[in-house]
Amino acid sequence: MDESLIEKQNGNFANTVLPAVVDSSKKYSVIYADPAWSHYNDMTVSVEQNKAKDFISRNPYPVMSSSDIKALPIKNIADENCILFIWTTDYHLSRCCEVIKEWGFEYKTVGFVWQKLNKQNKPVCFMGNYTLKSGVEICLLATKGKGAAKLVKKRNVRSLVQSQREAHSKKPDEVRNRIVELCGDIPRVELFARQKYEGWDAWGNEVEESINLEKSANNGR
Repeated sequence: MDESLIEKQNGNFANTVLPAVVDSSKKYSVIYADPAWSHYNDMTVSVEQNKAKDFISRNPYPVMSSSDIKALPIKNIADENCILFIWTTDYHLSRCCEVIKEWGFEYKTVGFVWQKLNKQNKPVCFMGNYTLKSGVEICLLATKGKGAAKLVKKRNVRSLVQSQREAHSKKPDEVRNRIVELCGDIPRVELFARQKYEGWDAWGNEVEESINLEKSANNGR
């Protein structure tokens, strides 16, 4: 295994990257990811930031730089034909495209757009650090393999999801349901998962993980 990955797991990302159990040889046709993007300067993610209690000026949970997200061995768990759904913010859009390429996929389109609603079911709109945000987050769709298009079983699945905000950074469960509606019951995994759902394998620091990225990075050894 790459020593730098081990170092990250023992340092900044001890609470974010926790390699788990099971069969590292399993391949997935659908990968759904909500990376732990940094909230501020992508190049200054540090142990101090991850441990800071001042959430106003620091990240509210352990995060990863885009270079470390790119280093995850996702190529080792993606099947020959695979669809990737990956969440990003407007600030990290270009970095997300780099992650997609590094993981062995090609960007195709915007898969889902989440319009955040407040408790009165009105659209959320607020000012960000660098741009005027419209209160939406986007989930990009990328593919790997010449036969990836054949994984799509239903072609009338809607991309717009409108729902209230819940826990910080938690994405709507409806997106997960629509992915299954789109692709059917095929091998699928959620990365950076908060909980495990029926039919989905999971990897993340808040769940009992189904895959061993550390073993995958070491070619199964």
